[in-house]
Amino acid sequence: MKKTIIYSTLIASILCASENEQFTLGQIDISEQKDVNNSTEILSEDIQLHNYTDISEALSNTSGVYLSNTGARAEKTISIRGFNSTRVAVFMDGIPMYVPYDGNFDYGRFTTADLSKIDISKGFSSVKYGANTMAGVINLVSKKPTKEFEGDISLGTTFDNDFGLSQYTTALNLGTKQDKYYLQFSGSIKDRDHFDLSDDYKATSNQPEGERLHSSSNDKKYSLKAGWTPTDESEYAIMYSKIDGEKEQQNTTIDDNSLSRSRYWNWPQWDKEGFYAFTDNKLGDNYLKTRWFYDKFDNYLENYNTDWKRVTWGSRYEDYSYGTSIEFGMPFKNHELVSSVSYKYDSHKGYDENDVKNEDYADKTVSLALEDTYSLTDSLALVTGISYDRLDDDKIWDEDGTFNIGSMDSFNPQIGLFYDINEQQKVSFTISRKTHLPTMKERYSEKMGEGLANPDLDAEKATHYEISYSNMLTSNFDVKTNLFLSDYKDAIQSVNVGSLTQNQNIGDFRHKGVELELNSYFDKFSSGINYTYIDIEDRDDSEYKRTGIAKHATFLYAKYDILKDLYIYANLKNEKDIYLQYRNNTYDKSNFTTVNTKLSYEYKDITFEAGVKNLFDENYYYDLGFYEPGREYFFNMKYSF
Repeated sequence: MKKTIIYSTLIASILCASENEQFTLGQIDISEQKDVNNSTEILSEDIQLHNYTDISEALSNTSGVYLSNTGARAEKTISIRGFNSTRVAVFMDGIPMYVPYDGNFDYGRFTTADLSKIDISKGFSSVKYGANTMAGVINLVSKKPTKEFEGDISLGTTFDNDFGLSQYTTALNLGTKQDKYYLQFSGSIKDRDHFDLSDDYKATSNQPEGERLHSSSNDKKYSLKAGWTPTDESEYAIMYSKIDGEKEQQNTTIDDNSLSRSRYWNWPQWDKEGFYAFTDNKLGDNYLKTRWFYDKFDNYLENYNTDWKRVTWGSRYEDYSYGTSIEFGMPFKNHELVSSVSYKYDSHKGYDENDVKNEDYADKTVSLALEDTYSLTDSLALVTGISYDRLDDDKIWDEDGTFNIGSMDSFNPQIGLFYDINEQQKVSFTISRKTHLPTMKERYSEKMGEGLANPDLDAEKATHYEISYSNMLTSNFDVKTNLFLSDYKDAIQSVNVGSLTQNQNIGDFRHKGVELELNSYFDKFSSGINYTYIDIEDRDDSEYKRTGIAKHATFLYAKYDILKDLYIYANLKNEKDIYLQYRNNTYDKSNFTTVNTKLSYEYKDITFEAGVKNLFDENYYYDLGFYEPGREYFFNMKYSF
């Protein structure tokens, strides 16, 4: 269930946050009348409290969600309940955001300053989102102004353990709401010069102690939104969004190349640009919503020689997507019936360093969906939904002429019961089948000469079972728990074919676990803890070990008001029982615990913060050979008006 109203109100009352409301045209809910979405929300107040500068930080402290900092791509990704990021659908205001070629999404490139909330659905999600939502859905909902003139300005600096400047951030939000229209501008910069490793790190020939080599990045993000509200029954909006990114590739710290691969890559260009349009019209008791989009992704990679002095080759991606989704809602009697259709066209063009095209693919994906929320009683609701998803090859560049245009499709039914036991207690039981239609990379990539393409891959299938229970125990405590089980069929895995490898549908897995959340609220003190246990079983190979996923993960935070306008905050994150894999070898990874803390003071409309990340200088990593930053100090200021 969504976070309780009491929790949101208490947090909002103690933080100096901009009064932006959520951009409702960007939300996708199963029901507008019943709380049956079974999702988790990270509100803008949460983002400020926990100092989340990009969405990877925000998501990684949510139960059931795991961060993966893929060192070999300098890319932050996440997994949901053991399903990797290419199985997670990411949306911005209901618009699909993932890169067309490989379905990946670098969460570290997306800053949080323009967000009103992050909506997370795990397993069970609205079929209106369309295709490829197998593990779950993340919808980033932007801000919308509420006053004639409003905004906020924030500045932040980060320092190494020796107080050398390592990063700065700045963000600006401006908005106006008039009688018949509104305007919103958001811009942010996150510029990291480098980071230092923990003092416990031991030098290797690839990486000395102290400053991490090739660890800089620069991300600029800005957006402009204009909305028109001619009547109380209609709303129209257009939006432009741009991300300009650059990042360096850290080399592995491990000398043994059989354990971790050395790469000498930089990305001088990681840019994403989008044009979006939204409409919402009430037609009596019915409604019609539409979304239209064009998204462009330009990416350039440089490969250096081993001393980083000369570029030996380069690779350029020129990708774009366009499409639409149309949603029609028709309530009658005790039903909320919604039908939707979505269409997405993906194009990928890849070039080598001489601008010679060697990849040219295009896909068309259509999804037809029907969803109904039936109020059996005032306290009991039945949700049913089904979607038909179809992917068609539209273009295959193949100089040998060995591949043929093909297609694949899938049906995805789901059902859920949601029961309000009383005003404090809620319980739900859901079953949903979700699929993953293989990406262009999974079907066609030959892995730089080390692999064989397989355009005949089938869709992966997962059936999710979940029981959820939440209870507002008192005015000071609430608790929520989720029990989940996912049967994962036809998983795509890389297998040896002679001296090469090939992606094939050979895996069957079972993911099962529990998520537990407990929050407390008092006049001067508030706290929260979430814990996730997950076990992943290979149904065909008893020797299988899950990789990159902690069997036990805990996040704990506490906040204490020292004075009316002064509070202290701290959080603790622990992950244990983790395995990492490289070249079919599985390695045990040490457990780790990190602690962050800060002091926050509000003076009129200005908030000042000072704190420490990784307080105890933990030497840890998410990817073998790619260590995370050691202890860092930060200072932030935010002015809201």
